[in-house]
Amino acid sequence: MKIKESVPLIIGRLTYVFGLLDILANVLRPFRAPANRINSFFPLVANSTAFATAVFTGVILIIIARGLIRRKRRARNFAIILLMINMASDIFRYHYHPVQVAFSFLIFILLIVFRNEFYAISDPTTNLAPLKAFLYTLAFVIGAGIFMIYFRHKHELVGNPSFLNVLLTVVEGMVWVSGPIEFSSDRMSNTVDIALGVLGIFTLVVPLWSYFRRVPPIERMSQEDLNLVKELINHDVDQDSLGYFATRLDKSVVWSDNKKAGIAYRVQGGVMLASGEPFGEYSLWSQAVDNFLEIAKQHAWTPAVMGGGDRGGEVWVERAGMLAVDIGDEAVINVKLFTLEGRPMANVRQMVNRVERKGYTTYCSRFGDLSLEKQKELRVLAKKWRYGAPERGFSMSMDRFGTDIDQDCFITVAEASGETKGFLYFVPWTTTRISLDRMQRDKNSEQGITELMIANTAAYAKENGITHISLNFAAFRSLFERADKISAGPVTRGTRNLIRFFSNWFQVESLYRFNAKFQPEWQTRYVLYPKASDLPTVALAALRAEKFISSFKKRSV
Repeated sequence: MKIKESVPLIIGRLTYVFGLLDILANVLRPFRAPANRINSFFPLVANSTAFATAVFTGVILIIIARGLIRRKRRARNFAIILLMINMASDIFRYHYHPVQVAFSFLIFILLIVFRNEFYAISDPTTNLAPLKAFLYTLAFVIGAGIFMIYFRHKHELVGNPSFLNVLLTVVEGMVWVSGPIEFSSDRMSNTVDIALGVLGIFTLVVPLWSYFRRVPPIERMSQEDLNLVKELINHDVDQDSLGYFATRLDKSVVWSDNKKAGIAYRVQGGVMLASGEPFGEYSLWSQAVDNFLEIAKQHAWTPAVMGGGDRGGEVWVERAGMLAVDIGDEAVINVKLFTLEGRPMANVRQMVNRVERKGYTTYCSRFGDLSLEKQKELRVLAKKWRYGAPERGFSMSMDRFGTDIDQDCFITVAEASGETKGFLYFVPWTTTRISLDRMQRDKNSEQGITELMIANTAAYAKENGITHISLNFAAFRSLFERADKISAGPVTRGTRNLIRFFSNWFQVESLYRFNAKFQPEWQTRYVLYPKASDLPTVALAALRAEKFISSFKKRSV
């Protein structure tokens, strides 16, 4: 059974290797001799066209290989067509190649026999996909044409034409017009014209094929979805603290059959990445998970969860057999137990008192209750106080701030001398809890302003029936905690030191130390994934989704 399931991976990797060798054979001199021996069995025109398209073909083989590994039905169909053409073309050669034909026939038979293993439908595309296909194809074909002239027919050139003339010849040849350079014979000139003309046709066929084979994109969060998600998370007293982040407009939703439960997700690099816990009625979570897994299977996406908790993690493990790895803990203040008194809170107490003596004050409010002028000012400051840093987040932050659809959000503002110096912005967590989305301040404000805002938010919460405040997520908290103990071994401390190194760019240890000052309750968060070999792919997708690693593609599929 395992061998049968590995067939797409085996065929895909072989295809990738052949594609890579195809590129090397036409770019690096040590690989050209065997390629030329194979090409010698083709007529001159066919050889020239084959040489010109070799690099491009190698890239296509690599792309097809990825599709085969991901069990894409369209990639299998395309591979079968190519293999049939490959075997049929051997009939017209001067010499037969039994090994090549046998190998092609073997892969052809494997693709037919194991056709049910290639069940995945194609990934969704955007309206710009045909334009991108045209631009990419044009660039590759022009490069291939230049390769053909310089590496294949350089000895047939008359004189020493400039690169510009070679480029013009390639571009004009793609529309069946003879270019400015000359060859030693009319036969060679006609050969190059035909080869370039064929490449020109290829430049049009690829984007047209992409246009007619488009797949509708994944539906993003609609207004109806948004309203329903907000309704479900507001009425669920056991809702996860990350529930409101499911309303990000760049996410999609998988629903249970009656839309009483759902899962927010995004597809990132072939990984269907769920955000936090499912939401809605707990009894329907398993149904939402099953629907999620079905969509992932249809597309051959790797299902995974970013920021899952213990409650939802049990459902994922039960329904999907997933593995879980602890990625850190979320700091949650129990308002009833919070106090500035006592020795453990000495540092926070001193910071708060010092800032208050500097004339800093705070006030707390529902964002929708602020004046329109104040709302506008805070939006401007939220953008200004990023100081060029990119917006990050996916599972534990919002993609917007202070919009009309988020008027129930909560904000604590710090002021000094009548000027806004900082703020904490919270999203609803059921009706009696709040979850921190962002904390920002003027870089010239006093140290301790954040401690002041958190302490006063807790005091306000205690007076207004708010029971819990979710603060920041502290990555690898348990590791830092273990490393601080005298019993910590060299591996634990070495890992801690490595993470400290990366803390120079990402707030890891400093965020843990800051959160720990408030004596919070810790709630563990996990990444869940199907099997150990999927962890690197899932980790990369999660880092890209959280914007810690940029992507060359704006679309996420």
